[in-house]
Amino acid sequence: MKKVGLFNGLYCQAQLAPINAQFDGVMQLAIILMKMMRTKLTWFLILAILSILMLSGCSSLFYYPDKKRLYYDPKVVGYAPEDIFFTDAAQRKLHGWWFPAKKAPAKATIVFFHGNAENLTSHYLQLAWITDEGYNLFIFDFPGYGLSEGKPTPRSCVESGHAAVDWVAKNKSPGGPVIIYGQSMGGIVALRTAIDKKSELNLKLVVADSTFDSFQKIARVKLAHTWLTWPLQPLSYLLFSDRWAPQDLAAISPIPVLVIHGQKDMVVEPELGEIIFDKLAEPKAFWRIPEGAHTDVFWRHDRQYRAKFITFLEKLVHP
Repeated sequence: MKKVGLFNGLYCQAQLAPINAQFDGVMQLAIILMKMMRTKLTWFLILAILSILMLSGCSSLFYYPDKKRLYYDPKVVGYAPEDIFFTDAAQRKLHGWWFPAKKAPAKATIVFFHGNAENLTSHYLQLAWITDEGYNLFIFDFPGYGLSEGKPTPRSCVESGHAAVDWVAKNKSPGGPVIIYGQSMGGIVALRTAIDKKSELNLKLVVADSTFDSFQKIARVKLAHTWLTWPLQPLSYLLFSDRWAPQDLAAISPIPVLVIHGQKDMVVEPELGEIIFDKLAEPKAFWRIPEGAHTDVFWRHDRQYRAKFITFLEKLVHP
């Protein structure tokens, strides 16, 4: 892996920004083609074809893995994670980093489902600071990311999520308290994993940070952004499947869920966080970050939400 720099705390554009860029590119091409056409029907057909080509490539739209780069070397910033290799149900070899709590005994273990771009080396610092507060952290790469084998799809990502929490429960924290934290694209996988695995874990909390619960829904929201693609919103339901999305968010109860969403998030719109919260059953909480952008809750805002998060966890883990 190639070292490319130190973490600056503001990389959120990488998480789902490629979706926005891809839509922008399609729009520019559509406008050029439409100027060349004379009939409204031809315009619509051209735009529909472009949208189908864009939306039908689910993997290229939602997943932007990087298998080569080392973005932020943990040694440079004072961390020495343990390399972990484990397998999922499909026998794919997956990779993760284990960061032990710096205060023993650990209060709980956080399993971090990261966002859609790059690999775990560009995401771990979002939560690595929490090891100073007595929490273990395990971050893993989905299939096709970093050193993990395979290809990212909704199914393979969920299978890797299952395998990650199983590995933690078996090897590092048998019976110990577990927190599932999903951020951006990783959030939809984390929510599904929590539903599927809650009866097998000592699960204390699920966090849904800057995320969504439906591939169909986020595609529809993106199509609704411009008048050109607004009529094509039904395509999102025809071309995407939510087979591996969380089907019943209320089923996570009685495990508490914390929803976090920046109110100025232009990558995953705040309305998608509201949808998640409305579907959840109690106990649940929502942190609406007034000036928050995408996945920046712990890196901006004078870092006030770090202390708030630790206080929130303490009440759950040690009530």
